[in-house]
Amino acid sequence: MWTKKKLSKEILVLLAVSMLISVFLFGFLDHTVSSICYRYLEQVGKVNHEYLLDVVSIWVQGICLLASALFFVVIFLFLLGKKLVYLEEIIDGIEALRTHHMRADYRIPEEGENELTELARSINYLSDTERNLSRKEAAMAEERERFIRSIAHDIRTPLTSVLSYSELLAAKKNRTEEEVDAYIDLTLRKGQQMKELMERLLEQDVRHAEYFENGQLLLQQVVADWESVLSDTFTVETDWSECTPFSGYFDIQEIFRVFDNLLSNIQKYADETKPVRLRLSVQENWLTLEQSNAICPEERESESHRLGLQTMEHIVSQHGGTVAWRCEEDRFLITLSIPVNV
Repeated sequence: MWTKKKLSKEILVLLAVSMLISVFLFGFLDHTVSSICYRYLEQVGKVNHEYLLDVVSIWVQGICLLASALFFVVIFLFLLGKKLVYLEEIIDGIEALRTHHMRADYRIPEEGENELTELARSINYLSDTERNLSRKEAAMAEERERFIRSIAHDIRTPLTSVLSYSELLAAKKNRTEEEVDAYIDLTLRKGQQMKELMERLLEQDVRHAEYFENGQLLLQQVVADWESVLSDTFTVETDWSECTPFSGYFDIQEIFRVFDNLLSNIQKYADETKPVRLRLSVQENWLTLEQSNAICPEERESESHRLGLQTMEHIVSQHGGTVAWRCEEDRFLITLSIPVNV
């Protein structure tokens, strides 16, 4: 466990070690050089000159003291150098964090156990936090963009229905009261659907899941609306034989969006001369919708952005389900599975 003065104690230890080594060096040099000088004076016959011995002794001690002082500075800086390098790494990390130029894999090594280590640990924590925030912001921006694109894509389907039925109503001369009421009712429902989609866009993807005791009735209403739009152009074959009663939590607007995307894909790519098939079944607490249609020959090679499929995958996953689709020769098949209560 580090204390607030651990670093200062480590520096004092380095000073003490450097000082002890320098004192030992001074004593060793003083003794060695003094012995050499004494022997030299003895050889030249001047060992009895006390004044000369004092001068030599002073010079020897001075030179040894200077050498020891220089050695003290060198060894202390050498011992302190590693911590200075470590401190420079920390300063570089602080600068990178301040300027938001931290590399994705950048981490300051946590060496020792003192204030510098704790500072490095704090910088690493801040850098990890900043990277996590950046990743979350990027993910949120991507999700927001995906949501806006999917809502904009989904608004086009009810809008197309409103425009088509308005034009049909305006162009038809002999209109019965029942036809007018049916067209107006469909236009109002599609207009309400667009309004709710716009509100959901402003609410930033707030879901409104409700519990439906009779999920089968809800599904029948949604499918009936889907069939009424398709029936003007396509032959629709719906199989309810294996769809037993069920209940569960559903966001009705998201269910409408799923069927609108199925509708949009059919209108874009399906062969009008072949039937559109929809099979609904409930087995082992799973509601399964299987929709298939022939692909129009002119559209088989066309490039699709698959935004509608991505939207359906996202919505169904929000309900805890899965989406699988494939193309088999000239047919398109998509299967949606959602958990329900039976």
